Amino acid sequence: MSDVAWIVVAAVVKSAIAIGALLTIFAYMTLVERRVIARFQRRVGPNRAGPLGLLQPLADGMKMAFKEQIIPTKARRLIFVLSPAISVFVALIAFAVVPLGNTTTWGTSPVAIAWAPFIADLNVGVLYMLAISSLAVYGIVLGGWSSGNHYSLLGALRSAAQMVSYEVSIGLALAGVLMLSGTLSMVGIVHAQVAQGIWFILAQPLAFVLYAIAATAEVNRAPFDLPEAEQELVAGYLTEFSGLRWSLYQMAEYINMITVSSIAATLFFGGWTLGGLEGIPGMPFVWYTIKVAIFLFIFIWVRATLPRIRYDQLMKVGWQALLPLSIINLVFTGLAVALGWPWWASGLFGLGVLLIVAVVLYNRLRLRQAMERQSGEAVPLALPSSVRLVRIAPATASESGDGVVAAPAAPAESVTTS
Repeated sequence: MSDVAWIVVAAVVKSAIAIGALLTIFAYMTLVERRVIARFQRRVGPNRAGPLGLLQPLADGMKMAFKEQIIPTKARRLIFVLSPAISVFVALIAFAVVPLGNTTTWGTSPVAIAWAPFIADLNVGVLYMLAISSLAVYGIVLGGWSSGNHYSLLGALRSAAQMVSYEVSIGLALAGVLMLSGTLSMVGIVHAQVAQGIWFILAQPLAFVLYAIAATAEVNRAPFDLPEAEQELVAGYLTEFSGLRWSLYQMAEYINMITVSSIAATLFFGGWTLGGLEGIPGMPFVWYTIKVAIFLFIFIWVRATLPRIRYDQLMKVGWQALLPLSIINLVFTGLAVALGWPWWASGLFGLGVLLIVAVVLYNRLRLRQAMERQSGEAVPLALPSSVRLVRIAPATASESGDGVVAAPAAPAESVTTS
C-alpha cells in the first residue's frame, strides 16, 4: 500500500475507534456522575444492575431504546428528528484534532506517523475547535424551534445567547496561549510547552480560569445550565424530546465535556507529557487520561455544589467580567511577547489580577454580611426591574358559633426591588 492509502485507512480506523471510545465513556460517565453526586449527598447511588452497578448504563440504554418516541402535533417533523443528531455529530467531529500522543509515538516511518494517536494534526487546530464549537448551538436552537413549544423555544434562544456570549471569552482566553506557543496546532502547542520547560498554566493562570468558567457555560453545565431550567422552562429545549432523541442531547453534552477537558489538558497542562516520563511506552495515554479525568471530576463537583444562577447574572458575568478580563490578559500577554519578557511576567500578572478579583468579591461578601447584622434581616437581592415581589399578609381567624372562620386576607402589597 502507498503512503496515501495508509493515511486514509489509518484515519478511518482511528475515527471509528474514537467514536466507539467516546460513546463508551459517555455511557459510564453518567454512572460515575450519579455515584459521585450520591456520595456528595450521602446517598448510595445506582448499584443494583450488575456488579457494583457497572451494567447500569446498559440498562439505561435499553430503557431509552424501548421508550416511546413522541413527536408533537405542531412539530416540524424532519428538523425535530434531525436536530439531536446534529448536536452529536458536531460533538464527535470536534474531537478530531485532539492529540493523545506525539507524532512519533509509534516510530518515524510514514506508516507509523499515519497511525499517530490523533485523527488529524491541523496547522489551524485551535481555530478548527473554535469553529466547530460554535456549530453546537444549531442542534439546540433547531430542536427548540422545531418542537412547536414556546418554552422549548425560549430555552433554545437562551442557549444561543449564552453560547455567543461565552465563545468570545473562550477565544480571547486561548489567544494568550497561541501567542506564547507561536502556533495554532494542538500538537505544536504541546511541543512549545516542552521546549519552554513549563506548562502554560504557569504563564497564563488568568486565561485558564477564564477558559474554565466560559467552557462550563459553553457546554450548558451547572451552574450555567439555564437553557434547561426546569423551574421556569419545564425542561427548556428538551421539553418535547423523549427516548433516544433525548439521550442524544445528553450524549452531546457529555462528549462536549470530554472535548473541553481535553483542550484544557492539552493547551494548559502539557497534554500527554509529564516531566519526560512520556517516553515510557503507554505512559502518554495514562497522563492524558488522568488529566482529563480530573477535569471531568471537577465538572461533577461543581454541579453537586453550586446552585443555578439567574439568567441576567449569567449574561452579566459573561459580558461585564469575563470579557474585560480576557481582553486585559490578551493585551498584557501581547506586550510581554513583543518586548521579550520571560514567561513568569505574564504569570505574575495573571495571579495579581485573580488576587484583586478575589479581594473585591470577598469585601463585597463581608459588606453584605455586615449590613445584614446591622439591619437584623437579610438584605434584599438586587433583582432586575422586570421582577416584582409580592408579599401576602397572613390571614386571621375568628371564633364564631358555627366554627372557626378565616377573615379576609389583607390586600396584597407589591414590592419592587431594584
